[in-house]
Amino acid sequence: MPNERSWRGGLTVLVCLTVLLSARAEGAESAVQRQLAEAIRLYEDLDYELALKQLQKASVLPHDASEAVSILLLQGIVKAELGRWEEAREDFHAALNLQLDAELPLHVSPKVAREFEAQRGTARAAVVAQKPKDVPTAKAEPRPVLVPPPATQPAEPTEPEWAPSGSEGGGLALAGRRVPVLSMVLLGAGVAAGGVGTVFGLSSRSQVDEARAARTVPEVEDHHSKAQGSATAANVLFGTAVAAAVGAVTTWLVMGAPSESASVVAEETP
Repeated sequence: MPNERSWRGGLTVLVCLTVLLSARAEGAESAVQRQLAEAIRLYEDLDYELALKQLQKASVLPHDASEAVSILLLQGIVKAELGRWEEAREDFHAALNLQLDAELPLHVSPKVAREFEAQRGTARAAVVAQKPKDVPTAKAEPRPVLVPPPATQPAEPTEPEWAPSGSEGGGLALAGRRVPVLSMVLLGAGVAAGGVGTVFGLSSRSQVDEARAARTVPEVEDHHSKAQGSATAANVLFGTAVAAAVGAVTTWLVMGAPSESASVVAEETP
């Protein structure tokens, strides 16, 4: 019987200790929640210093991870309102390190909300940087080629239709016929004569306009004389230009032999 009594006594003491420890734990948790509620009330009353003291008291009491996040977030909000931005950033960063998807428990100003989201971005970047990077896979080495590839011969450059023909002497190839040098000279002379004739024609027109605007008879006669001389020179040059152009075409038709490429095409055509 003494053994049974001692066993029952020990069991009773164990049950009492369990109930006592549970009651103490519940009292500690309720104390943290009371401190947080009082801190929120003081914050809403704009008593930021007293709210911060209540949060400091709550931080030294036993609390779990979610309560630690709440304490840090509230401390960051209160310190931001007090203008202590550096300390507020540290509290926000510490809370986000514990819970990256945490949200602010109170309605705050846009400036505080932006700062909190900036710290979230910093914390997220740090998490991404800590992840192990993918190990690059080794590239497969190319297999040796047993049969060498067939040698390709570079394509022979083709000359344009107007390019000079070296096998036929000087001149250009145009429309399947070689353009003699004489044709090119005549054509150039015709273009030059036409350009100069245009200048004289414009000068003659200018002299006629000045004759009309002259007030004395000698001036009118002088301008008319110059206008006639310029007109005569322009007519001569225009005639020369036309003659040179006709000569260029004629020599091209008469003296221009078929080019080498045209001859080859003619021979291949049945």
